[in-house]
Amino acid sequence: MSDIIWFEISYAATEAFRQFVPRYDEREQLEWSNLPQAFLYLIPYFFMAYLVRRQGTYLMRLLLLPTVVAMALRCTFRYKNNDPRMAWYEWDRGLLAMFIIAKSIDFALTSEGRLKLGEKELRRSHEDDPTSRHPGSERAAELLGRSPAAGLLPRCLFDAFEVGLTMRGIGWDFGRYVPVPRSTQSVERRAFIWATVKSIVGTQLLIDIVDTVTKYLPGITATGGTIFYESLPPLQRYALSTAIHIGQGSLILAGVALVYGYASLIGVVLFHQSPSVWPPMVGNPLQVRSLHDFWATAWHQALRYTFLTLGGFPGQWLAGRFGMVVGCFLASGVFHEIGLLVAGKEFDMRVIIFFLLQAIGIMLERAFKAITGKKVGGVFGTLWAVIFIVGFGQICTESWISRGIGGAFSIPPFLSVVRLALLPLVRLCIRQFS
Repeated sequence: MSDIIWFEISYAATEAFRQFVPRYDEREQLEWSNLPQAFLYLIPYFFMAYLVRRQGTYLMRLLLLPTVVAMALRCTFRYKNNDPRMAWYEWDRGLLAMFIIAKSIDFALTSEGRLKLGEKELRRSHEDDPTSRHPGSERAAELLGRSPAAGLLPRCLFDAFEVGLTMRGIGWDFGRYVPVPRSTQSVERRAFIWATVKSIVGTQLLIDIVDTVTKYLPGITATGGTIFYESLPPLQRYALSTAIHIGQGSLILAGVALVYGYASLIGVVLFHQSPSVWPPMVGNPLQVRSLHDFWATAWHQALRYTFLTLGGFPGQWLAGRFGMVVGCFLASGVFHEIGLLVAGKEFDMRVIIFFLLQAIGIMLERAFKAITGKKVGGVFGTLWAVIFIVGFGQICTESWISRGIGGAFSIPPFLSVVRLALLPLVRLCIRQFS
């Protein structure tokens, strides 16, 4: 009797789960006509973002959380794109849903709401301009570059977008301790805009070059491939796999920097924010002196609070600092893999193993400091980081390439300057001089 009851409960739970995450072959084809439905969950999400900036909304946010999570899962997993070349964009669609879920959890569980640095309390729902009642609001507005030009949007919408779209939390209470790379750009408005435009062009070209070169490598397609060519001798084989791995890592960093560049232009040009509120997103990997240094300063921090919410804080509650580190990297691995599930790829434990190895490496660095009283650094620290990032990192890159990510479009061919102009020019020059 108990077996029957257990079977019925398991069957009902599976069927309920499949209402939100249907099997891949049961999903609808994503087309222009249903594209708005695939992102419909953003409406309740931005409503929650508005609520987290208003007093007395804690209970409302708690009650709204299941709706946002359910809609994010349903809208994201309901649709698919059968073209394997579109896997990058499907992956991004899955990552966006996970990011929204993490932000919604944070918004719902923060009883006091989200404050900017300098604010003392949230405004009431009916307040349009709280600066007369809250002196700290003027300072908070200054820190985040608030300007009358932001009146292009209604105050409620601007507040929702402002907190709902922020990732690192610079100028907010939850981003107080986020590492920020040192800026070499001028904070003078025109100089900043011009430098950002040049950076966008250069970054776009870098992505184009890496993407094109990857697709010309033998065996790498939108359905599979490998970074390890067995036909090559070991030295050449691992030299090539290392080059491909570094290229893919650069592609990810450049992609993040590109999106951030466009966002900073919108903030500075359209909303007249101060360039000082748009510090660099990524640091310099060549200056890394430890594994912790790499993940804290060289790599982008866009998803730092996402991983703290999904794994770091629960891990800290279970096992202190060790649990926080392991929880963050475990959350990162699961985060990336769930994104690939949206693209129809099978879950691969190699990615989880890679991220957990990073947690082990960082804890070993802390053990070294506890034993010797010295931080990991210098040449030894750089080599240590290289082993974990360039060495073990190839586990992760091989997993993604083997599932077709290397052959998928990161830049559509009709937008590729390299494929449309540079490669034909190179071929023409070769024919002329041969």
